[in-house]
Amino acid sequence: MSTPAGWYPDPSAPSATHDPAGVQLRWWDGGRWTEHVHRNTPGPSLTKAPHPGSRPAVPHDPYAAQHDPYGAPRPAYPPSQYPLPGVKAIATPDGQALGGLGARLLARIVDLLLTTLIAVAAGWSSLRTMSTLYAEALEGVSRTGDTSAVFALLENAGFAAASQTWTLVLLAVSAAYTILTVRFAGATPGKLLLRLRVRDWERPGLPSWGQAIVRWLGSDLLGQLLILWYLLDFLWPCWDQRRQALHDKMGRTVVVKR
Repeated sequence: MSTPAGWYPDPSAPSATHDPAGVQLRWWDGGRWTEHVHRNTPGPSLTKAPHPGSRPAVPHDPYAAQHDPYGAPRPAYPPSQYPLPGVKAIATPDGQALGGLGARLLARIVDLLLTTLIAVAAGWSSLRTMSTLYAEALEGVSRTGDTSAVFALLENAGFAAASQTWTLVLLAVSAAYTILTVRFAGATPGKLLLRLRVRDWERPGLPSWGQAIVRWLGSDLLGQLLILWYLLDFLWPCWDQRRQALHDKMGRTVVVKR
């Protein structure tokens, strides 16, 4: 179903949700954006689209103006109809600016470094066993020239057990680190450092337990199993209309600026 004609936040204008003067609105004629723009300020309503070439008086918000918690006027519209067709969102339906892709990349790098350090400390015994067996295999190769000893590690029971333990430690640390921080702080430490938050697309506030768990399952767990999925999940916000990664879509969440 196409989006009905009316006044909507101008996708070409910077976000001004908390500007007391209101946000800039642009007329959507039901099929495309027109050249008619106006600020969303209180006043008389318009019952139809402006005549081409004329500048409209104070516009009427088709979904009735509301106010945010800070008292600044803003337009209200059904979340299902925002962003409009062919337009990338710059904010959530209630006007919170979406997080930048560069900041999200840096946050992910910080989180990866922190989880790796924690996992190394927690799984040091397994790593030491793996490194010892690998060093012995390399020593055998240098002594005999036979590289089969390295490949034989895959069949070594001690190496396999240590490898499985290390993988479980990685997943456990990742799950605790990501799920708990998103659920109780609304963001991982990396996102907090870059002033980013995770929230539901349609409403502000902390994500639910279900959303925090699903986000982790759709990112770290599937990423451990399928490298291609991890890469695709990482790149998806570059072209997504709401800047959501695949794990955000699964959890119905979005990353916003604090």
